[in-house]
Amino acid sequence: MEDSLNILLVDDNPDDRALARREIGREFPNCQFQQVTSAKELSQAIESTRWDMVVTDYQLLWTDGITVLLAVKVRWPDCPVIMFTGSGNEEVAVQAMKAGLDDYVLKSPKHYARLASAVHMALERLKQRRALRQAETRYQSLCDDVPVGLFRVARDGRIIDANPALIEMLGFPDRQALLAVNAMNFFADSTERHALLNALKGSEIIRFFETRFYRRDGKLIWAEVNARVIRHDLEQVACYEGSLEDITSRKEAEQSFRESEARKGAILDSAPDAVITINEGGCIIEFNPAAERIFGRRRDDVLGKELAGLIIPHSLREKHRRGLEHYLATGHSVMLGKRVELTALRAQDKEFPVELTINKVNLDGPPLFTGFIRDITDRKRAEKQLRDSREQLRALAGYLQSVREEERTRISREVHDELGQALTGLKMDLAWLNKRRAEVGDAQELRQFEEKLKELPERVDGIIAAVRKIATELRPPVLDDFGLEAAIEWQIHEFEKRTGIHCRFTCTLKDLDLDPDRATAVFRIFQETLTNIVRHAEATQVEIHLREEGQKLILEVHDNGRGMSGRELSGTRSLGLLGMRERATMLDGEVNIIGRQGKGTTVGVRIPIHRTSEGQKK
Repeated sequence: MEDSLNILLVDDNPDDRALARREIGREFPNCQFQQVTSAKELSQAIESTRWDMVVTDYQLLWTDGITVLLAVKVRWPDCPVIMFTGSGNEEVAVQAMKAGLDDYVLKSPKHYARLASAVHMALERLKQRRALRQAETRYQSLCDDVPVGLFRVARDGRIIDANPALIEMLGFPDRQALLAVNAMNFFADSTERHALLNALKGSEIIRFFETRFYRRDGKLIWAEVNARVIRHDLEQVACYEGSLEDITSRKEAEQSFRESEARKGAILDSAPDAVITINEGGCIIEFNPAAERIFGRRRDDVLGKELAGLIIPHSLREKHRRGLEHYLATGHSVMLGKRVELTALRAQDKEFPVELTINKVNLDGPPLFTGFIRDITDRKRAEKQLRDSREQLRALAGYLQSVREEERTRISREVHDELGQALTGLKMDLAWLNKRRAEVGDAQELRQFEEKLKELPERVDGIIAAVRKIATELRPPVLDDFGLEAAIEWQIHEFEKRTGIHCRFTCTLKDLDLDPDRATAVFRIFQETLTNIVRHAEATQVEIHLREEGQKLILEVHDNGRGMSGRELSGTRSLGLLGMRERATMLDGEVNIIGRQGKGTTVGVRIPIHRTSEGQKK
């Protein structure tokens, strides 16, 4: 949305409208502006177009800014509105904020620059509001559409909320009918009810708790309960919430399996993974077709033989035997029911990676153990390819970063040298013309000519200064001419002048030989750190330390602001911090960020002074 904004400007003063366009255009160069200067134009503009942003003055000849705000919000409630005015006061600002104003910017030179920032923040808040509404809609849709019953129950058993799946599962016609029943009455067994409640009191969360419930029609169903305790601010139990899944069919299937299929030990021949069953002696009693294909052995050749001697590598065989003996003696195993990755052995004594899950078959008599084995050779190969691809992408990112810095240097040189020289030549030409003013006709024309000529050099001087400023911002020459320390000092001076935040800089470097790539990386990380301080820290003081320590360049920046939280440091929106870390990583360095609430944030940068190969040679 920010790439091409449609902005409505409501202001009687053409100079102020031009000022607003200029300030916003610096941050959003592709904006499209429409100007209105009457109530009729405002009404037509609001009705005909959905605007990305409205910027209005407060005091207008034909209305006021609050009336404009209300008119926009009635038609487009989500449209951000910013009041850019020099005639309002604190009372007006408060009134406008209550009416839905997004920001209030004064028309004074020291506040001009904040207009673009206000637009940016208003658009960000709009994105957040829309994302929140979408999340709420998705959450409600999920609750309504999920096939699992969801509930919230008070301590006394009163049902507070239930989704359609739970209402249907328990056989009630509607939500109100279900809420009229106490949840404790659904338990078929009071012992199971007490066990569930005691488990919740002990751990405050239960998972996969299976019990039986009565439906409204009296039918018994099996259900799997997942629940947790919700506490309010006073740490007292407010309610219980969780999910209920009807597992009646599964329980019936399990019963059938235990009574028939488990005794037979039959495994579906269509299973894509190897399924191998062994007895208490470790001998194979079932070996499905997938196992024949994976291990390269015929079923008839392996039945009755010890598993360890056939498909387990030599280095793991004794460990397998001891584990089986330990389970038979104690009933405890670290492997049962878990998914683990191991190495297996094919018929040709070729090892390969597998994913293994072992389950004990519950039978009356000696235990049986069934292993589900998946050949993960292809997956491991794909994982390696993925790792290689990530390394290639990182290398590409480094290359692109280098290209971008080269392009910045080139543009800076061209803007500074070529355009600056051209404008200087223009100034000289204007001076020459000034000498020729005697050739002008009458006195009035002469005066006009003289006044015009006197204005032009001043304008050209301003253009030259602006060009030099742009060139410096693209890539400060001081970084290439005088090195990292001087560049940081220059940036600190610019930062203090622009923000008013006091900085203290200490440097202990002596004759540091730092290549341009590393100097550029450290300088860009420092610039990004100062940008984050201005945007987020709410700081009044910054301390910067630059030193050499064990063949590494150390840059530390500490502010006395509010301190970044762990969520801010690891969130999906912290792309600036990610960029800082990537810059350091490409040079075998690192960036560490520590934030303490109310005590500020410290950014530490550690980068080898020389490339790894160079450092080893030295």
